[in-house]
Amino acid sequence: MKIMKKYIYYDHVRMLVKGFLPLCLFALFPLFTSCNDWLDVEPTTEMDREDLFKDEAGFADAMSGVYTILNKDAMYGKNMTWYLMEMMGGGAYSGSGLNSYIMQFYFHPATPYSYFQNYQNNYIDPIWKNAYNAIANINSILECIDDKKGVFVGDDYSIIKGEALGLRAFLHFDLMRLYTDAYSSTDYNNTKVYMPYVSNLTSDVFALAPADFIAQAILKDLNEARELLRKDPMLTGTTPSQYVCDEVSGLLTVRNQYGIKDWHNRRLHFNYYAAIATMARLYLWMGNKEKALACAKEIIEAPADKFPWVNTDLIANVTSASNTVPRDRTFCTEHIMALNVINLDDRIDGILQERQVAFRSTNQMLGMNTDYIFDDVTRDADPRYAYLRFIYSDDMHISSKLYQDDDSQNQYFPWAAKRIPLIKLAEMFYIAAECEPSLDKAVEYLETVRRHRGLSPYPLTVNNRDELQEEIEKEYRKEFISEGQLFYYHKRLNQSFTNKGFQGSYEITPEVFTMPRPDDEDTYGGRTSK
Repeated sequence: MKIMKKYIYYDHVRMLVKGFLPLCLFALFPLFTSCNDWLDVEPTTEMDREDLFKDEAGFADAMSGVYTILNKDAMYGKNMTWYLMEMMGGGAYSGSGLNSYIMQFYFHPATPYSYFQNYQNNYIDPIWKNAYNAIANINSILECIDDKKGVFVGDDYSIIKGEALGLRAFLHFDLMRLYTDAYSSTDYNNTKVYMPYVSNLTSDVFALAPADFIAQAILKDLNEARELLRKDPMLTGTTPSQYVCDEVSGLLTVRNQYGIKDWHNRRLHFNYYAAIATMARLYLWMGNKEKALACAKEIIEAPADKFPWVNTDLIANVTSASNTVPRDRTFCTEHIMALNVINLDDRIDGILQERQVAFRSTNQMLGMNTDYIFDDVTRDADPRYAYLRFIYSDDMHISSKLYQDDDSQNQYFPWAAKRIPLIKLAEMFYIAAECEPSLDKAVEYLETVRRHRGLSPYPLTVNNRDELQEEIEKEYRKEFISEGQLFYYHKRLNQSFTNKGFQGSYEITPEVFTMPRPDDEDTYGGRTSK
C-alpha cells in the first residue's frame, strides 16, 4: 500500500515523532509503568535507545506501557468491553439518559440526532486515538528490537517480538471490526477505504486502506507472531522469565489444587494461543470458515492443562461470605488472553457494583437483559445466571461477573482477580460449531460448552443450520455478558437486533454498525469525506 503524507490522529504523536525518530526515540508513551504492576512513574519524552533499550528490562517496561494504554477507560478497561460495547450490542441496559443515548446509537451520523455528536467525540473517537497510540508505541519497540537482540536472554527476544507483532495485529483487527463495513454488509466493497494499517514508525502517515488489505496485513503479522511465539512458556509449559510474565501469586497449595501453572499470567499478555484465536476470529469475519475452524480446533485440541474448564466449586464460591475461599467469576483458566485491571473495583463502582458511588448515581447501574438471555427452564442450572448476578430491583438484575472481593482474600485467589477477559476458550467452540460442516459435530462443539455450564440435563434439539445458529447466538448472549463481544456477532452477520431498556426498546439496524472515523483524522489528514 503506498504511503501518503497524511496525518494519523495520535495523542501528541505528530509533534514527537518528527523530531525524535532518527534516534529511535521512545517518545510516544503517555506514561511508563513497572513490568510487574503497571504503576505510574515519571513520564518521558526524549529517552533514546541507549537509555530505554539498554537491557531486556527496558523492553519489558515498554510492553507494559502498551498494556497501560489498553487498560484505559476509553479502551478495554471499560468502553471496549463491559460498558460501551456491552450496551451497543444489547447485552446491557440502563435507565439513565446518557446510557440510553449510547444504546440508541445517537452518536452515529446515520441517526437523525446530530446534536448528540459529543457522544461520538467522547466514546467512539477515543478508541481510534488510543488504539493507534498503542500501535505507535508497539512500532517503536519493533523499530529497535532487532538491533538490540543481544540484550535478551534465552527465548525472550522471540517472545517479546512475537507479542508485539501479535498485539499490533489484534488492535488493528478490533479497529477493523469497528471502523470498516462487515464483509456481509450491503455497504461493503473491495475498493472502499476505511483506515490505515500502520506497520512502522514514521512521520509519514499510511493511506486509508480497503478492508481486505487490512485483513491480509493482520494475517501477515499474526503468522509471524505465531512462529516467534513457539517459544512461549504458555505453549512449552516452561517457567517464564520475569520479563515475559509476572510471578503468579497466592498460596502454592491453593494454586496447585486448582491447576494454576507458573505461566498462568502469560494469559495477561498476547501469547501463542492468542495469535491462533485472533486468526480464528479474523477468518470467521472474512467468511473463510475452513481456516477459522482449523484455528479454533488447534486451541480446542490443546493439552487439557492449557485451558482447564472452570471448576464449578469456584463459581459457587462467589456467593460465599467467607474471605478464605477462592472464587473465579470470569473463569480465568479458560482465558486465552485477558487484561489485568488493578483498580477494577473502582471502574465498576456505581455501574456494575454497589459501593460508595452507587449511592450518588444509582441511575448509572447497568442491567442484564435477562428476559431474553436465559431460558426460564434452564437458567437456574446455569452458573452464569445462578451465581454471576445480583438483584438490584424487581425488574433489574446486575451482572456481578467483574465484582471484586476484599483484598484480604488475595492470598487465596489473586490469580482470578482483577481480570477482564478479551478472548476465551468457549468462543473457539462457538466458532467451531458455526464452521463445522457436519451438523452433528457442530452441535457437539456447542454441547461441550453447555455441559461445562451445568446444562447437561437439557440437551439441544437441533434439526438444521438455522436452528444451530439460533443456539449459538443464545450462547454468545450468555457467555459474553460484561465482555462486549455481542456487538461484533451482530455486525459480522449483518443482522438487526433490539436493545431493551427502561425507556423503551430500540431496533438497531446495520447502517449504524460501522463507526465513523474521528473528524480530526480527516481534517488534519486532508481527507474530504468519510
